[in-house]
Formats: sequence, C-alpha cells, structure tokens
Amino acid sequence: MTDTGTPRTQAIAEIQEAASAAATPEVIVLPTLGDAARRACQDTVRILAAAVTERGAAHLALTGGSGGMALSEALAPLIAAQPEAVRHAIHLWFGDERFVPAGDPERNDLLATPLIAAGIRESQTHRLAAPNEVSGLDEATARMAHELKSAGVTPGGFDVVHVGLGPDAHVCSLFPGHPAALAVGAPAVAVRNSPKPPPERYSLTFEALQHAGRVMVVAGGEGKAEAVRLGLGTPDVLKAPASCCRGEQTTWYLDEQANALMAD
Repeated sequence: MTDTGTPRTQAIAEIQEAASAAATPEVIVLPTLGDAARRACQDTVRILAAAVTERGAAHLALTGGSGGMALSEALAPLIAAQPEAVRHAIHLWFGDERFVPAGDPERNDLLATPLIAAGIRESQTHRLAAPNEVSGLDEATARMAHELKSAGVTPGGFDVVHVGLGPDAHVCSLFPGHPAALAVGAPAVAVRNSPKPPPERYSLTFEALQHAGRVMVVAGGEGKAEAVRLGLGTPDVLKAPASCCRGEQTTWYLDEQANALMAD
C-alpha cells in the first residue's frame, strides 16, 4: 500500500512540483573549477550591486566544500572593488552550517573571512549560534529562522544562493533520502544523523532555495559528473536533491570534467 496523502508524500510532491515549475537551469561550462567560480562571482557581484541600488540591501548565501572555497577566493577581490555603499549593504548567510564550536575548522562560516576583510560588515554576517551559546541545535536553527524573517529574506528570497554539489547529488545539508530534505513550511531545518560528519547541522530548506532570485550551483571534477547528470534531470528529491534546487533563475557553473556526462 502506498502512503499517498501522508505528510511525507505531500512534501515530496510540493518540493518536486515547485522545481518542475521553475525555469530550466542554464549551464555554463568552463575549463576549470576556478574559471567556473570566477564567472559565478562576476555574476554574483552584478546581481548584488543591482539589489543594493534597488532596495538598499542585498542577501547572499554562501556554500562550503571545494566549490565554496573556490567561490570565496574569487569573490573577495570583486567585493573589495565595489563602492563602500555596496559593500556595507551586503548581508552574508550560509546555505548550511555544522553545529560545532565557533572557529572550528569544520565551520562553513570561516569562508566569510576574506569577504569581511574585503569590506562586508561582520554585523551583517549571519552565523549559526555555536553549541555553547544555545541549548541545542533546535534553538540555533530557530534563531536563524527568526533572523531570516527579521532581515526580510523570507518570504521574499535571497538575491543569490551559492550551492556546492556533493557526489551523491546533495545540496546544502539536504541529503538523498534524509528526512530533513523534506522539511516544508520553514526556511531552515535542523539536520541530525547527517550521513557526512559532523552529524548535527543546520540547513536552508528547499522552500528557501526555491524562492531565491538566483541559485548558482558550482561544481568541478569528474567525481561530480554523475551528480551533475542527476541534478540537471527530472526533479527527484529522494534520489537527487540537487534536481530540486531551482530558484527563480538557476545557473550551473561547471568545469569540463564535471560536465563530462552531459557533453554531446
């Protein structure tokens, strides 16, 4: 017997239908991951500067992993070259974070360091509370959800979300088959028993990702080729969460190796 009509089935349908209704992702292929990251960052700065001109603020969510490192390195000098009025109007967020002590090498928010040095304000860098600052992961996640709402990011949306791609086609900390990937009705979710250590994490939900003005997926290396194929296929949140990571506009920035299975 199927579980048609259960909350789980409804969540799967909601996430996949929203992804299917979104614009088809654009794919940009460049020789190396560094090249792909630089192109993504050029587009990022253009979008953020336009948002500041239009609304007086811009919201960017960063990612971790190899893609996040390449993006942070490429983005810092581009941010530094912007007028102070733009630099000081950018808010930094994180697509996911590990619930470990502040300063721990596992923290994704360490990637904000060169961006803060480039002129983004620490006061506008929205870090997940560390374990010693809250009663537990639930409180840290609730605080972040409240912060997102207070900053006007929900129900509006991020201007840009940077997304790394796992070899299993996970994005943020939304893993294939994990119940946290099916969270609906909130912009953020507490992730427990993550298949990748550390086990406790915070993640944006698909609800937040799918409301973003621009989602940028950045990936490189032959180990990501199958994940790219799945992620650019029919939305399937259980098998390939990346396939449901689609905002109002979505662009995949890939190196040639990651795009190998998509080449004609």
